[in-house]
Amino acid sequence: MKRNYVLSYKAENTNEPVIWRLIKDFDLQVNILRAKVSPGQEGSLLVEIDASEAATMDKALCWLEQQGIKCMGVAKRIFWEEKLCVDCGACTGVCFPAALAMDKTDWKLAMDLDRCTACGLCVKACPFGCFRLDFGD
Repeated sequence: MKRNYVLSYKAENTNEPVIWRLIKDFDLQVNILRAKVSPGQEGSLLVEIDASEAATMDKALCWLEQQGIKCMGVAKRIFWEEKLCVDCGACTGVCFPAALAMDKTDWKLAMDLDRCTACGLCVKACPFGCFRLDFGD
């Protein structure tokens, strides 16, 4: 089971080997997709976490929370103002994980949040400003 999460660090957590612990202690596969972490400062990591069992993922997420690291699914960090969208499809051309696609039945934009990596390219590509990404920038 693969899921994308944004891990929000407090300054006191940046010197801890959190990713190493997720791999070693919980036997997870962790892929860092985006990082904004500096020693002694608050920061964020966008990670793809792959766990063989849901229970293992739940234990790891609980451990992160106990360490003071907020863990939020990408779906809660990217915002699409669907009412503003005119379904032009400009965003689909830059969406390399194919989280954005045109529905071929009604030609409306469809978003699959499970595929989204919060890269932010849709934010730049949308001529109407329909997308917003909260990554702690």
